[in-house]
Amino acid sequence: MGETATPGVTAAEPPMTPVTPPPPRSWGRILLAEAPYLAMLIAGFAGVAYVGVSRQPNLLYWQILAPVFGILCVFAGWKSAAGRGLRTRLIWTQALHWAAFLGAMLMLFLPSVRGVVNDNATEIGLLLLLGLGTFVAGVHALSWRIVAVGAVLALSVPAVAMLQDSALLIVGGAVLIAVVAAIFLFTSSRGQG
Repeated sequence: MGETATPGVTAAEPPMTPVTPPPPRSWGRILLAEAPYLAMLIAGFAGVAYVGVSRQPNLLYWQILAPVFGILCVFAGWKSAAGRGLRTRLIWTQALHWAAFLGAMLMLFLPSVRGVVNDNATEIGLLLLLGLGTFVAGVHALSWRIVAVGAVLALSVPAVAMLQDSALLIVGGAVLIAVVAAIFLFTSSRGQG
């Protein structure tokens, strides 16, 4: 007894299965994926807000913040540096980049500079250096999110300078963070759907 073939279907062809798109990511997953970038924004503004409360810049805070930003930049650029030797180059580039910016930040705390620049101006200078350093690090890491964080930090300097002694700094920073978070969430949800 021979097998009867179904017209139009050959034995070599597997039956077609429908292609289903991946399920959209939940808001929680999107927020978790964007958390490092939001934390970078919050950390940058927190350093300036600290001076508003304590009336004195915190050198240790900025010494810790620069290497943390460097590690986050390496993490963000890791996927795009998949070629031979590119990951090692990314690590060295970011390490040297952040060491240079940390050196510039430390110069703002030298006694000769402190004698001419007040505490508020020091913190504004640190925020500007952090924003510029983050922007350039994002360019080198090929991470548009790091570039965006750096741009927001740097572009907020004039507003922070005007509002530094005010509670509006905290409100303005929160609004700015909320806007950037909404952009990240919108961009991530559109890319997945």
